[in-house]
Amino acid sequence: MDVGGANTKVATSDVNGFVDTIYAPLWKNNAILYDVLSGTKQKFETGEEAELIGVVMTGELCDCFETKREGVLHIKRAVSTVFENVKFFNTDCNFKDGSEVDKDPLSFAATNWLASAKLVSEQYRDAIFVDIGSTTTDVIPVVGGEIKAKRTDLERLKSGELIYSGILRTNVATLLKKVEIGEIGEVCKTSAELFAITADAYLVLGYINKDDYSCESPDSHAFVGREKEEKNRVSAMRRLARVVCCDLEEIGEDSAVGIAEQVKEAQVAELAASIERIKEKYGLKRVVSAGIGEFIAKEAADSLNIGSLSLSSIYGKKICAAFPAYAVARLLEEHLC
Repeated sequence: MDVGGANTKVATSDVNGFVDTIYAPLWKNNAILYDVLSGTKQKFETGEEAELIGVVMTGELCDCFETKREGVLHIKRAVSTVFENVKFFNTDCNFKDGSEVDKDPLSFAATNWLASAKLVSEQYRDAIFVDIGSTTTDVIPVVGGEIKAKRTDLERLKSGELIYSGILRTNVATLLKKVEIGEIGEVCKTSAELFAITADAYLVLGYINKDDYSCESPDSHAFVGREKEEKNRVSAMRRLARVVCCDLEEIGEDSAVGIAEQVKEAQVAELAASIERIKEKYGLKRVVSAGIGEFIAKEAADSLNIGSLSLSSIYGKKICAAFPAYAVARLLEEHLC
């Protein structure tokens, strides 16, 4: 299990086994985790019972918790209450019992990327591992089978190994301070407001569909009871138009699509810059990617003339979208052996 702030991901170690991603925003009500886990347990009970449960997390960063320590302990209690035989993955890449989490909670914080990188390091000894999810992007150097990345989010943000933007939930205004609009490409500053998110851009561009748009849209409060119907291309273009304080009828479809394209260009450029720094530092020549944003990783790698491998070509898209959960399951299976 990978317990995030927005999504809880679950997978078995069997590539043909169970895999699921559940949108569960802990910041709204952290007690929702108990319901999510109970529902997951019921699904498990209809099939083969899990021998052990391995857990990684990032949900401890949610602002419903005063500290990461509080968040880690909340997640640990929830998982341990619902499931038996639970092992937690720490920053040393070791599995520990819940009692060890109580002693040093922070050593279990922000471990989902580490499980993924550990599994990748066993298969690809020299690579830049890139995982682009709904909210964040991990850019992890693996050299000679060793993970060279820092172990805390703060240090990874400093080094460019963590980019806090993703394919669904990122505010467009944080990526674009200005955009070009109209036939002659007039430059316009963007509004620092939550009008549109990256999910709107990628829905408009056709990289995701409304089922992939798993989080809430910025204007979901206006469409209570029919929000899914509003996760369509026209609604997404309306939201993108608001980024420049316009209605869609003011700037037209082409300009809205243009804003979406500039969102993608910004994410590709930011990722390419991080990949290039890591490539130069370690002499790495290949990108291995996972997550729902693999297409961004491929474009970034192509722009630098670096070879790339999408793990979805090996494991399939569902596992790739929940890769930390699958990775921790595989590592736990190895631990048992």
